Amino acid sequence: MTIRPLTRASAFAVALALCTPALHAADQWIEVKSPHFVVTSNAGESSAKSVAWQLEQIRSAIAVWWSWARVDLNKPMAVLALKDEPTMKALAPEYWEKKGRVHPSSVWVTGPDQYYMAIRTDVKAEDQQNINPYFTSYFSYVSLILQQSVDRDLPLWFNRGLSGVMSNTLVHEDEILVGAPIPWHLERLRERDRLPLARLVKLTGDSPEFRTEEGLELVDAQSWALVHFLLYGDKGAHAASLGRFATLVATGTEPDAAFREALGGVEQLDGPLTTYVSHNLFSFRKLAVDASTKREGFTVRSLGPADAGATRALFHAAMGRPVEARAAIADARRTAAEVPDGFLAEALLLDREGKRDEAITAFTRAIDGGSTSPYAPYRLAMLLWQPQMDHETLVRIEKLLGQAIASNKRNAAAYARFGEIRAILGSGEPMPYVSQAIALEPGEPRHRMTAARVLWRQKKYGEALKQAQIAASLAHTEEERRDATQMIAAIEEAQRRATNFE
Repeated sequence: MTIRPLTRASAFAVALALCTPALHAADQWIEVKSPHFVVTSNAGESSAKSVAWQLEQIRSAIAVWWSWARVDLNKPMAVLALKDEPTMKALAPEYWEKKGRVHPSSVWVTGPDQYYMAIRTDVKAEDQQNINPYFTSYFSYVSLILQQSVDRDLPLWFNRGLSGVMSNTLVHEDEILVGAPIPWHLERLRERDRLPLARLVKLTGDSPEFRTEEGLELVDAQSWALVHFLLYGDKGAHAASLGRFATLVATGTEPDAAFREALGGVEQLDGPLTTYVSHNLFSFRKLAVDASTKREGFTVRSLGPADAGATRALFHAAMGRPVEARAAIADARRTAAEVPDGFLAEALLLDREGKRDEAITAFTRAIDGGSTSPYAPYRLAMLLWQPQMDHETLVRIEKLLGQAIASNKRNAAAYARFGEIRAILGSGEPMPYVSQAIALEPGEPRHRMTAARVLWRQKKYGEALKQAQIAASLAHTEEERRDATQMIAAIEEAQRRATNFE
C-alpha cells in the first residue's frame, strides 16, 4: 500500500536527517536503542534518549487505545535525532534549494530497506496551542500502523482522520496529550466549501478529490474533523461507537455496513459535525505515560565517522539523492575501507539504477561484512532468483532467505519465497512458511500466487486452484488479475491431464 504524505505547507513540515562531514566533522554521533526503536543522533545522549522514550510512549498509547492495532512494523524503522537546522539542511538540501519552500522540522521517508524518521531536537512543541512540531512524521507512522493492522484497505476518511488526530500527540513527563485541535484544519473548514459527508465517507485513493493538493487538504481537514468529533464531541458520547466501527472493519466487515451498524446514517452526523467545527473550545484525551519504559534502560554506543557516514548515505539513498549518497559513502571509506552499511547504501543505489550484477556484488559485500539489515539478504536472494538456476544458486537463495526471516519475522515476502525455494529444492515442508506469509498479509495476492505454485508443484491441484482463485479476488491491478486468471487456467489444465493420465 502507498501512503501519501501530507502536502500542506506549514511551519511544522517534513524533514530528514544527518549532516555532511564538511559541516559537522567534529560532531559526536551516538546510537540509542530502546525496546522498539533505534535512534541515531548528534544532539547528545539526553536528547536521543528523550526521542526514543517519546516514540515508545506513542507506540504504547496506540496499542492501549486501539487493541486491534499491530504496532510492530513490517520492516525496521531508523530514527535520526538532529541537533539543529544546519544538520538537517546538509542531508535534506532539496528543502533549501527552491526559494519559498518550508524548512522542515521532521520527515518520514520509506526506503526499500527500512522506514526513516528524522526530527530536529531543537524544535519544541508550541505548548500554548498544543501543536506537535513533528506531526507530519507522526501522521505517517500512525497511518502505516493502521494500514498494516487490517487485512484490507481502511476507509480513507478513517485512516487519514485517525492518523491526523493522533499525529498531534504531545508526550510530557507524566502524561500524553492526544488529539489537540489542529488550527489549519479548522481554518480550512470554516473558510471554504466542504464535501458532502456522504461523499467523504465513500472516497478512495482513486477518487479525484484525493488527486490534487487542494483536494487532499480538504479531505484531510474533513476526515480529521469527523474522527475528532466522533472521539471527543458531545462529551465523548460517540467514542464507543467509533471504536465499534474500527473493530468491525478490522475484523472484516464491509465499511458501509460497519458504518451503519456502529455509527448510524451519515445524514445524522452532518448537522452536528457542522456545529462542532464552529466551536472555539475542543476536548482532547490525556493518557498516563507507560511507566515501565525508562530511559535509563536504553543502551548507548558511540558511532565513529565511518558509521555516521554510512548512515548518512542510507538516508540520501532513501531520499533519491545518489550524488550525496555516493559522497557520503566515499567519506565513510576514507576512515574505514570496509563499512557494511556503506556497501548496503551502494547496493541500494545500484539496484535502483538497474545494475543487477553490480548490486549483487555490493549486497554480498554488505552481508559478508556483517550488515545487520534484514533487507540485504532478502534483496540479494531476489536478484539471484532467475527462471533457470543451478543447485548451488538455489541453496544460496535458501540460506539468504533463512537469514532474512530470522532477522525480520514480519517480512511476509521473505517467508513466501523461502517456502517456494524449499519446494523447488525439496529440502523440507514449504507450506508452513507460505502460510505464515499469508497470515502476515492476508490481503496480498502475491502470497496466494506463491501458495498456488507450491501446491501445484506438489500436485495438490484442488488446493492450488483455490489459492489462485483467492489471488484473483484480491487483485489490486489488472496485471495481478490477469496473472491469477492465467494461473487458474494452467492449473485446471494440469488437473485435467493428471486425471486423464490416471
